[in-house]
Amino acid sequence: MKKLISIFIILVCFVSKSEGSAIERLYLESRLIDKFQAELYENPDDFIIGNPEGDITIVEFFDYNCGYCKRALADLNAVISKNPNVRVVLKDYPILNENSYELSQLSIAAGFQGKYFEYHTELLNKPGRVTYQMAIDIAAEIGLDIEKLEQDFKSQEVNDMIANNKVLGYSLSVSGTPSYFIRDLNMRGAVGFEALQEAVNYASEYERIDNYISQQAESGNKEAYKVMLRYGLY
Repeated sequence: MKKLISIFIILVCFVSKSEGSAIERLYLESRLIDKFQAELYENPDDFIIGNPEGDITIVEFFDYNCGYCKRALADLNAVISKNPNVRVVLKDYPILNENSYELSQLSIAAGFQGKYFEYHTELLNKPGRVTYQMAIDIAAEIGLDIEKLEQDFKSQEVNDMIANNKVLGYSLSVSGTPSYFIRDLNMRGAVGFEALQEAVNYASEYERIDNYISQQAESGNKEAYKVMLRYGLY
């Protein structure tokens, strides 16, 4: 029971503030996420870290100028270290300013040279706002071909990848960064290592919100029981 309650608290903290009970909001949001499973988890253009064959996938939408994303990098790396079955999909989601967009263009272009995550890490580890020239200097330091980088970063392919991420993010109501998706769950903000680990535990134990709600109902949670009746979760 304690484990059920702890996971429930973690989930409820980060659901959208819409009408209805917290459990109902979790269920309705999960149905929205279900519609975009392929785009979220199976896009062949995405950059992946952790275990590429992992059975639990975390998707992160991030912005390089987001201070919370910079702070969250260590949390995500800690989750990867602790869970060898976790696969992480990184989705560039530049929403803060034009400079953020340029940094995403450059990072994707760095990926064309096989150094996406190395460059990604260096950009996020840089305190404060990273200018274009600072980003180019970092690229040179890690051995990227600068001429090719500057040719690729404004290519249609790069812009299409960012546009696809934005369309997906807008469809899923991603209004800030970082934003994480794990199975049919969305967690908003720099929630920290413990919350991310709880979400991994949830994904391992329940797989879907439906299963979690069912267990809550069996444990006597009246709101969970109402949701099961309302949406026919039997």
